[in-house]
Amino acid sequence: MKKIAKRLAALALAASLCTAPAGAITLDGEKETWFDSVWEMIDRYGFMTENNPYVLQNYINKYLQEHPDEMYQVINDILSLLDTHSMYLSSEEYSQGFSTLEDYVGIGVTLQQTEDGVRIVSVMPDSSAEQAGLLAGDLIIAIDGQDAAGMANTDVAALLRGEAGTSVAITVRRQDEELTVTCVRRPIQQVYVSGETLDEGVEYIKVSAMGSERDWAAFEALWDRLDEKNTRAVILDLRGNGGGVIDVAFDMTNAMVQQPDAYLAGVHWREDMGGLEQRFSTGGGLPLNKIVVLVDGGTASAAELLAGSLQDTGTAVLLGTQTYGKGQGQYHLGLPNGDKLVITTLQLELPKQGCWEGIGLTPDVQVENPLLSVDTASLQPLDTSVTLRFGDRSDNVYAMTERLVLLGLLDAATDTFDGTVLDAVSALRGSLGLGAGLYASPEVLAALDGAVQQLDGQSYMVDRQLEAALELCRQAAAEPQQYTALPDGSWTKN
Repeated sequence: MKKIAKRLAALALAASLCTAPAGAITLDGEKETWFDSVWEMIDRYGFMTENNPYVLQNYINKYLQEHPDEMYQVINDILSLLDTHSMYLSSEEYSQGFSTLEDYVGIGVTLQQTEDGVRIVSVMPDSSAEQAGLLAGDLIIAIDGQDAAGMANTDVAALLRGEAGTSVAITVRRQDEELTVTCVRRPIQQVYVSGETLDEGVEYIKVSAMGSERDWAAFEALWDRLDEKNTRAVILDLRGNGGGVIDVAFDMTNAMVQQPDAYLAGVHWREDMGGLEQRFSTGGGLPLNKIVVLVDGGTASAAELLAGSLQDTGTAVLLGTQTYGKGQGQYHLGLPNGDKLVITTLQLELPKQGCWEGIGLTPDVQVENPLLSVDTASLQPLDTSVTLRFGDRSDNVYAMTERLVLLGLLDAATDTFDGTVLDAVSALRGSLGLGAGLYASPEVLAALDGAVQQLDGQSYMVDRQLEAALELCRQAAAEPQQYTALPDGSWTKN
């Protein structure tokens, strides 16, 4: 009789467990995951789980001790539930994925995992990759003959690195064309800032990454010399810049903002780590006529912080395409075995736009860069024995403009020699060292046709974004200068 009573009691308990404990059914009637339901039952009714909030953690630890080969996957699976940026990496993976934060030997490219595979998002100036002709947007499909179609970003990066002086053959797809080049690996200079004068009163500054205080020092040195050149407009190129050190971004922003006490951005920590930390400008930025910031889908994290802060404070105009959308920051914590835990610890918030995580920044001026492929067989024949003049309308004008389009000097081909075509011809004449003129002489047409013939079968990106930024800055540089440079290296506002 007692045994029957025990069985009935057990069945009653089992029946009660099947009546959906609180939390197993959501408000819309959909079942939660079986794991949630099972664990809630264990936590509610298990004798060993009473007043033991760490029992699940302890058993996970025990399981991983018994199955160490699964630790990497389990930890990363758990971290992926927190956010998209936290991860556990081996020392090798960390060096490959965060090359801008460490010294390394390679070819000088930044990589990004996409749905199609691993693409090059930026090419460092004067790098082996640039010299070999690799371009941002190239899809890596093979390395030293090894198929890279299914490789992860870190695996591709590992194959591109090696000992200094060794070579690596890289096959990329550029639109429908496959191209194989050979790059020689060499130490990568860990300064990602460079600059040059593009036109009278117009300076160009490229920041490829914000890997360390060395990048801030290089930027500061360039910025401090702008007044000596009587600079009136600046193009700040952040395309392909995946970010880096947040403080470097704030230092660069502060150097450019003119007004004191302007709210630059907020760094939102956990409450037990300080909560919201607001950053304000010290003021005193050089009073330039215009700053244009170039951005694209490879502009992320600290680079977005810099661009967004300049945009929200009214310091600069953003030009290009939508940015990546990474508005959270991470600590990179070393582990005893040399591995790294990258864990999200903060969220960044712009003065007007707030946090841009998963959204990105929208440029004030949106411009795409077209990728052009040159196939001379598809072009109309160009008669280079004649002179084409402003106002002409003919098939030969169309043939000329087809080639001007392929050189990135014109947006679309036309049979009419109008003002837009004249500007393109003038630019071509200037590149050839010829004077201004309202015509395209046989010499100009022959040079044009020869230049296109040399590009036959190739694909290349036309930098419309830089062209548009340069035009805006040229217009701004034509306006009166707002400061006067002094002999002692300082300046005074006009």
